[in-house]
Formats: sequence, C-alpha cells, structure tokens
Amino acid sequence: MLPAERQEKIVQHVNAHGFVSISELIEMFHVSKPTIMRDLIKLEDLSLIVRTYGGASSLHKGTRFEPKHILKEIHATEQKERIASLAFDEFIHPGETILLDSGTTTLMLAKRLVAMDNLTVITNDIKIAMLLSDNENIELVVLGGQRRKSVYSLTGPITENILQNLNVDKTFLGMDAVDMTKGMTNSNIEETRLKRMMIEAAGQTILLADSSKLDKVAFSKIADLDVLDVMITDDEQLDQQHVQMIQNLGIDLRIST
Repeated sequence: MLPAERQEKIVQHVNAHGFVSISELIEMFHVSKPTIMRDLIKLEDLSLIVRTYGGASSLHKGTRFEPKHILKEIHATEQKERIASLAFDEFIHPGETILLDSGTTTLMLAKRLVAMDNLTVITNDIKIAMLLSDNENIELVVLGGQRRKSVYSLTGPITENILQNLNVDKTFLGMDAVDMTKGMTNSNIEETRLKRMMIEAAGQTILLADSSKLDKVAFSKIADLDVLDVMITDDEQLDQQHVQMIQNLGIDLRIST
C-alpha cells in the first residue's frame, strides 16, 4: 500500500470513530510505529487530524461525514459565481460535448446550462445531474460509480471504466488546491485518478478555481499546471507573480470581475 493511500485510510478511520490508537494503526496496516508516527505528523501538518497522547483524534469529533462540500458551498460564493458566469459566457457553445467535474463551482456553472439547447453534458456529480435532468434538450450522461460519503461525486472503477472510453470537447475541472510549483492537488485519492482521466479525455481543459485555492497543497497530486489550456479565477488573492507564472506556462488566464 502506498503511503498516501494508507494516510487517506487513517483519516477515514479517525473521522468514522473519533479516535484511533497508534497500536490499532500498527495492527491495521502491518507497519512499524515510526511509520505510523510519520503518517500522523504529516496528517496533522495538513490539518486533517489532531495528534493526541497514544493516537489521533478527528477534527470533527467522531462524526461520520466529511463536511467539506457544505463548507465549500458557503466559501467564496461570490467569487465562484463570477467564475461560473465567465466560463459560461466565454466557453460554452451549442453543439459541444462538455464534462463537468464534481464541485461547487462547476455546480454554479451547471445552473447556467439549465435553459440551454443542443448540448451534451457528462458529469460524475449527482447534484449537477439532478439539476440538468429535466432539460430534454440536453443530452445528459452520468458517470456511474460509488458515491463518496456526504459529498456528491461518483468515483471508483465503474466511473473510470466509462470515462476512459469517452472524448469531450472541454473538461471543466474543479480543484482543492493549486500551487505554482507543486501543481494541482486533491484531498481524495480516488478523485485524483478520475480528474487525471478527465484531463486526458478533453480537447480543452479549463480549471475553475477561486483564488483562495492558490498557494495551497492538498493530499494527492493530480498534474502540473502546464496540462491546462485555460484557468479561470478571481482577483481576490491573485497577485502579479501568480499572473506571470501562469501565463509563462502558456495557460490562457481569465480573471473574473
């Protein structure tokens, strides 16, 4: 098992049970105490768990859900709305086949597609699928798979098997974190694999990321920034250094206002 996969399972176990001891983790993963200690230090540095005497505790006090989606929905709402508007105005055209990644900004983009005609939309997001399902003029393709707990994305082998046979005009990608040197990163390993496949399926890859995601690094790397064709963000936390570095990579940077 890769360290990143083991660390993700540690977070899931801690969140499900509230607390886990070092001895339990050693037995669970068949690794040494120093290995588990290094895992816990890294996870605490990423603000995913709290280390305690003899083990680790959940940041969510034992709740079984990941509150990430709810927090994202209320974070940077105005910026995300502007990003979605720019994406719709500049990059959505009748007759195209587009892929919408799961996420709150892509959901806001989907809301603008409700009244469109002659569009094919592929998504792994249950909320986006439900939103668009009543429009008979949109060809809707839902990537099947297993729903992640307390979020609305579908992931897993079924999702990947469907996606690997598809080609789309544009992928609108969501992201947990964006760093100029470490690239695009995500908090969930299964979603990471899926996002890579979304990039590979696209004729054009468009990242929708509010500027609060900049200079952040999450759990698992998806790709370097130079795989992007377009990046749409806002100017709240975007400085001239960001602009220069992004443009130097040949990315079409669009800033919502």
